[in-house]
Amino acid sequence: MKKAKIILLISVLVCIAGTAVFIIISPARVPVHYNFSGEVDRVGSKYENIIVPVVAAGIGVFFAVSSENSLKKGLESNAKIVLYSGIVTVLFLTAIGFYLMWKALSYIPGEERAVTPGAVNKLTSIGIGILLIALGNIMPKARRNSLVGIRTKWSLANDTVWQKSQRFGGIVSVAGGFLQVVLSLFVPGMWNILVMTVVIAVIVILSVAASRKYYREYTEGEKEGEKE
Repeated sequence: MKKAKIILLISVLVCIAGTAVFIIISPARVPVHYNFSGEVDRVGSKYENIIVPVVAAGIGVFFAVSSENSLKKGLESNAKIVLYSGIVTVLFLTAIGFYLMWKALSYIPGEERAVTPGAVNKLTSIGIGILLIALGNIMPKARRNSLVGIRTKWSLANDTVWQKSQRFGGIVSVAGGFLQVVLSLFVPGMWNILVMTVVIAVIVILSVAASRKYYREYTEGEKEGEKE
């Protein structure tokens, strides 16, 4: 737990330090917004990039507090999962922020493009795929709660259904994450958002359906046991 907290703190500090370096070396005005095609559609103050570490710090605090709340309830495994989720989320946000800052440094006024069309979408899709893989690996370790995991009215009904739902959800999340990363490498950048949406939708639908299936099997088994 202590190691995970330190890693989360370092992740936030890296985001703050990197942004500070960018602000020091960048010109006063830089690209701050891009359209769907990756074209610069607004140039503004370099200080607007402070929003990246501010959001990263907010996310870090949220996950740290959520982890502490899980610990107070005696859910140590859940506390670890929350911290690891926070680390992955902060690193993902930092990667996107740093990529845009790096491209902003090469911006020349008068040029229409500073970001390769669809590059951010591709990077986002790959990042979400990695996040799905990470969450899929730790999800089966979560104990029943209302914060992390496959949370449906069926999975929350009892520990047996919960555990089966998390194992299934973990498997499809890992599979979906790998598929998304692979597809993102070959699919044109702007289509990555569609791929990401479809993959996540399939994971959610399958996980919810499996949760309902496990609940029905459990309740039917209980009824049969009562008859005997």
